[in-house]
Amino acid sequence: MQRRNVILGLAALSLGAARAQAHSYKVGDIEIGHAWALPSEGEEAQAFCPLFNSGSAPDELIAARSSVCTRIELRRNNAYDGPPLSSFVLDPGRPLAMRPTARHFRLMGLKEPLPLDQRFTVILEFRNAGEAEVAFHVEKTPGE
Repeated sequence: MQRRNVILGLAALSLGAARAQAHSYKVGDIEIGHAWALPSEGEEAQAFCPLFNSGSAPDELIAARSSVCTRIELRRNNAYDGPPLSSFVLDPGRPLAMRPTARHFRLMGLKEPLPLDQRFTVILEFRNAGEAEVAFHVEKTPGE
């Protein structure tokens, strides 16, 4: 029995280390996966991070802000598709994916271009879970 507990403890530690390497976060019932942004030479960029609500009640991502830009819009696709969304709804047990040409953050009024390998923080605000400060990594594809 003692050996089983040691093995389970080591497995939990290795999972924790893998989570830390993957740049994942948790605030309340909301799990935030690897956060990344595309490089940009202009005043706008796209950023992404998968979200998952592990709770039993819905939540919403209602705002995002960062010191690297003047504002962040919540968008449903790559095209200029009308006004930004007011929130991303996070239903319990359903992942919310983000990727280029689909749901994403549009960083507007960048103060400087976003070169490859730069890191910057974004504060994500959830209606119920509160706020999380998340580090984004500039890369061409996630995990690069």
